[in-house]
Amino acid sequence: MYGYWSPLKGTKLTGATGGDAQQAAGGLQTLIRNYNQAYTEAKAANEARYQQMLEIANQTTGQRMADVTSAYGRQSSDIMQQLARLGMGNTTIAPTMQMGVEREKQAALNRTADEMQQTKLGIIERRQDEYPDSGSIAELVTALMGAYGASGGGKIATALSGMKF
Repeated sequence: MYGYWSPLKGTKLTGATGGDAQQAAGGLQTLIRNYNQAYTEAKAANEARYQQMLEIANQTTGQRMADVTSAYGRQSSDIMQQLARLGMGNTTIAPTMQMGVEREKQAALNRTADEMQQTKLGIIERRQDEYPDSGSIAELVTALMGAYGASGGGKIATALSGMKF
């Protein structure tokens, strides 16, 4: 008697050389069902984690943009107060200074947007989803096919038809 241990849900298949291939096929179907369930759960968890990372990047982007806007708003107010103290608040210098601040603010917002876009692209580029190992099942199938030979191979092949990769 020999046994195969599946890393998925602890399914153990046993059989004897020349034994009942139907029983092995049934066990294999259970194993594949467990694999498919684990795969679906892993895929959902991976997608949720990915969406969470993108949402954090979006929230960070919004906060950085608000910080830049606020900082340049304070700078604009400071310039206007300083010009008013100097008695130059109603001159043509004020709008020119305001345009300079606005230009700097836009440049800062653009840099921030570029940085955050790079962050998002990095998240997308480094995405590595983990899924249950189908290689273990392939090794098991190879062993079962060898153990049950040509007569049981058809039943085992039928059991494999429901497997997702």
